[in-house]
Amino acid sequence: MNSFNCDACGLVDKDVEGEPEETSNSDQDVTSLKEVDGKTFRHFSHQHDLMRLCVNGEKEEGEERVCQACILPVDFDCFLGCKECDFALHDTCASLPRKMEHTFPRHPITLEVDIEEGFFRCSKCERESCGFMYRCCQEECDFKMDAKCASLSDPLYSRTHEHPLSLADYGASCYKCSFYLGPNRVSLPVLVKCNYDTHPLTICLFESIKSWVWPPFHCEICEIRIKPKYPDYEDIYGCFDCNTVVHVECAIGKYPFLKPGHTIKLNGFEIEIASNSLSRPICHACHSTCQDKLVFKNKSSAISFCSINCITTSS
Repeated sequence: MNSFNCDACGLVDKDVEGEPEETSNSDQDVTSLKEVDGKTFRHFSHQHDLMRLCVNGEKEEGEERVCQACILPVDFDCFLGCKECDFALHDTCASLPRKMEHTFPRHPITLEVDIEEGFFRCSKCERESCGFMYRCCQEECDFKMDAKCASLSDPLYSRTHEHPLSLADYGASCYKCSFYLGPNRVSLPVLVKCNYDTHPLTICLFESIKSWVWPPFHCEICEIRIKPKYPDYEDIYGCFDCNTVVHVECAIGKYPFLKPGHTIKLNGFEIEIASNSLSRPICHACHSTCQDKLVFKNKSSAISFCSINCITTSS
């Protein structure tokens, strides 16, 4: 397998040892992506041929693409895109096999692209996703994993830390020091784009910057002051050439792996995921103003929800 460097997820694959092994020797059974004629490719999940495209310069409004596998934006470098529609895949996501053995669980898992309820919760990072899902082949096992977690290899080489990290059931840790990443932090994109800065913003973890001496910053989105020496300090995205900082949740939202325009089924409701507008609707369940980047709208009525939890607790 060739090495890859994925800006979208911040991973550098340097060693094939420890990567999940495929469950079959048949290319027909395992390979997701096939080369058609040297310039075009065919992925089993899409009916049109794909071409390798690159993100060049500023994108026009309405040109935003997300990877259909991991649902993270296609903001950097090259990717596989469809000329006939907005379907796109990061190179890493397009290369994920249809079947493989995985360390967690120790069963074969298979790749699914059509999810009955429209979304699922990843057993690794515990985030909701409407992208591709790996499901355990054992009937008694309810293990599910999203494409982002499936792309992680052990050892994990991440730009967030100088040493290789070892994957575990929950998160990743460094054997050379006490550095640890919980499951939610392992899957964070390292680079994001923000309307408040012309440069990509880079993830800055609390462990690496808590001792910095820096001027007071305010999050460019929520305008709350960021206090690195306080217990309630969070990880941030920042461009320190421009002194731009943004809370992680302000940058990518509570549900970075769910996308606007997608429909899910939950608690007897058919729910449309939508971008939150300036109107900020009131949540039907908790009666708070919906503040996140996404809002969940009941398709059969005018009610809205601010979170998955509010939908599940609503009667």
